[in-house]
Amino acid sequence: MMQTQASDTVSTTTTRAGLSAAAVERAEARARVQALFWDRIDEAGMQRPRHGGSLMTLEDYQAMRRRLCDRLAYLEPDNLLTLAELMICNAAGAGRPRHGVWPEAAILSEAKALQTPPVTDMPIVTSWLASIEGPPAVAGGFEVELFRHLRRTGRPPLPYDMHKIREDGIEANRQIELVQSRIDRDTATAEDRAWLEAYQRDRQAVAQIVKAGQDKRLEQSA
Repeated sequence: MMQTQASDTVSTTTTRAGLSAAAVERAEARARVQALFWDRIDEAGMQRPRHGGSLMTLEDYQAMRRRLCDRLAYLEPDNLLTLAELMICNAAGAGRPRHGVWPEAAILSEAKALQTPPVTDMPIVTSWLASIEGPPAVAGGFEVELFRHLRRTGRPPLPYDMHKIREDGIEANRQIELVQSRIDRDTATAEDRAWLEAYQRDRQAVAQIVKAGQDKRLEQSA
C-alpha cells in the first residue's frame, strides 16, 4: 500500500509539473525508497549514526538520506524491505545496545550484495570511461576488460591491473575470432554464443559511454 500511494502521489505531481517520463520514473523510485526503506527504519525507532562518539547532525543525516534515496533507487521493492529489516535486526550486538542507522558506506555495500546496481548508477564506471581514458581503451581493444574491472572493483585500475586488462583484451579478441568462426561453420555451442552476446553487449555499453564523454568535451571546447 505504501508503495502504491507514494508512486501515485509522485506520478501525479511530476506529471503536472511537466517533467519527462525519465524524471517521473526517477522521482517514483526515490519515493519508493522513502516509503519502503526509510519509513520502516523510522518506525523501528532507529537513531542517527554516530561519528566519533557523537550523533551525526540532523542536517548531515537528512543530506545522507537524500543521497541514499537516489543511490538505492535501483533496488526492487522486496530488496528495499530486506535491507531495512537487515539493518533493524542487526541494530544490537557485542553486549551493548546499538540502535543507530548504519553508515552510508555500509548501507550501499549491503544493497550491492542484495542486488547489483546498474552501470549508470556506478559513477566510477561512467566517469572513467567517459574521460580521456575511454578512447585509448577502445583503440587498444581492451575497453570491455576495463569496463568490467571498474564495475567489479569500483576503483580506478592500478598499473598491474592495466597490464592484466590489456592481456585479457588480447585474449578476448582471439576468443571472438574463434567463436565467430564456429558460428560461421555452425559448430558454436550455446555457451559460445552466450559469451559472445555478453561481450558485445558490454562493448556496446562502453561505446555509448565513451561517445557521451567525447560529445561533452566537444561541447565544452566549442
